[in-house]
Amino acid sequence: GGLRDAVKTAFLRMDKDGSGSLSTKEVYEGLNSVGIAVSEEDVGRMVAAADTDGVEGVSEVELQAMMSDIADGKAVMKTAFRQRGAWLPGFIAQPLVALLEYIGRLDDKQDQKLQANLRPYEAGETSDEMLTLRSKLSQLVLDNDAVWKREENRRDQIRAALDRAKQEKAASASGLTDYGDLVNKLSQTESPGIILGPYFLLCWLLDVLFTNRPIQRFWFLENVARMPYFSYSTMLALYEVLGWWRASSDARVIHFAEEWNEVQHLKMMEALGGDRLWLDRFLARHAAIFYYIILNHVWLFSPSIAYNFSELIEFHAVDTYGEFLDANEELLKSMPAPQEAVDYYENQNLFLFDEFQTGRDPSSRRPKINSLYDMFMQIRDDELEHVKTMFQCQTAEAQIVSPSSRKR
Repeated sequence: GGLRDAVKTAFLRMDKDGSGSLSTKEVYEGLNSVGIAVSEEDVGRMVAAADTDGVEGVSEVELQAMMSDIADGKAVMKTAFRQRGAWLPGFIAQPLVALLEYIGRLDDKQDQKLQANLRPYEAGETSDEMLTLRSKLSQLVLDNDAVWKREENRRDQIRAALDRAKQEKAASASGLTDYGDLVNKLSQTESPGIILGPYFLLCWLLDVLFTNRPIQRFWFLENVARMPYFSYSTMLALYEVLGWWRASSDARVIHFAEEWNEVQHLKMMEALGGDRLWLDRFLARHAAIFYYIILNHVWLFSPSIAYNFSELIEFHAVDTYGEFLDANEELLKSMPAPQEAVDYYENQNLFLFDEFQTGRDPSSRRPKINSLYDMFMQIRDDELEHVKTMFQCQTAEAQIVSPSSRKR
């Protein structure tokens, strides 16, 4: 069945010399071949712990026994950490977990998507396939001017819609039509000058720092994009603790789901190597801290302004991802998505995925990931859902309700 077949497949793939036993080198090379980084020394200790018959190397029977014991929850400490009567330090756990991950990747469900496990920027991988993927990633482009043009067109469309709504409201006898409601809501979400300055400065810095480096730009953006939701949750919790506001439970669930969505985006960009440079990590971490502190103070002064700033940032992300998709469509469709994208978007439990999409009914959106293009398209759509939620946070006449609560 499942585990036994997966272990057998893993054993055969790692047994390069066909000897019927796995050496330390074979296990080490097998793990690293699919992007699981672990030291050869630690692998050697694990192999020694698994070798119960005293014959050099690990046989399939010994590997099956170890994995079966772990799967059944039996003798885990003895199997993993005890060797010839002596307890081994915890560093055995690292290669053991790596081996479990390798075997887990070979089960029936994931075997068809094995290529999605590849880490194109994994330093230890130098196969022709990896070199090809890295070359393709380096060819991805993003035109800053085109992004700004797209944003200007979108702003013009919103202004035109607002003008039409105002005209319809003026033409209405009562003035109490749906158009009047639209005018009120769009007017509420017009960005004040106090936040437009910081917004344009941030976008300009992104253009300067990440010219011709779209993956790194996206990683930076996703790192910083989590901070508003941390901030909103912090301030809502503070209000509840102080007894100022006790109707925020749904809002906190929504903001947690939004942050959870952004951290999945972050993992996808890391899988593509977006965080390789120390300088990028340094800038992202410090920008995130600064952004979090500032937003806490802004939210304390005006929650609507804080939400409006996030709406601006998320709309900019929609425009950026949209331009990136259009400019690189053919190339992106020729590349596999990282496993992080498949695991998130095709997970059977998508409760949190539904919760941040306040403009949709639960289960109404179920993405399929077959290529890198699909992944970026879904990220763009996620950002658009964030925009809709930020809009509702500013315009809702009553407390915003999560999709699951609305369904109940």
